[in-house]
Amino acid sequence: MAVRKSRQDWTDAGMDLLRKEGQQALTIERLTQQLGVTKGSFYHHFGNLANYRQALLEWWEDAFTHEPIRVAWQEDDPPVRAQRLSRAVRDLDHPLEIALRAWGLRDPEVARTVAKVDRQRLECLTGLHHDQGHSQPELLAYLEYTAFVGAQLVKPAPEGAARALQRALDLWRKHGT
Repeated sequence: MAVRKSRQDWTDAGMDLLRKEGQQALTIERLTQQLGVTKGSFYHHFGNLANYRQALLEWWEDAFTHEPIRVAWQEDDPPVRAQRLSRAVRDLDHPLEIALRAWGLRDPEVARTVAKVDRQRLECLTGLHHDQGHSQPELLAYLEYTAFVGAQLVKPAPEGAARALQRALDLWRKHGT
């Protein structure tokens, strides 16, 4: 008897293929092979590949943006909120984030989702820095966010690079104009 697969099983399989092989691996054939099921199961859950791709993008936006923000905003104290957000972001699947951004370079629909996520994240950081009383929260948010995106691409990071970047951002927060 075949084991039924949930929408989340399909999402997990797609994200695994995307992380390991890139968006070209997101075919119905590869997905069914990965899960050991028939195409009928795929069509039952998604109807077509466009709907599946949309489900992947929605999952990524929620898991990699909305959820870390929800976790952080459970805290009322802005500095502690910032620490919670930093921890939540550190725990993300960064190779998957890179694969999604790479996909966005080739696909306008994905690019729109990546841009939407970037705006949401920047708004979150801007609000966080505003709540902490920084004089230029938009600029600080932009610097912090571009450092985050860039750090995902430069591997391996030199020993102590994350601490040095954090110290630089902390100094800018204290003395930036």
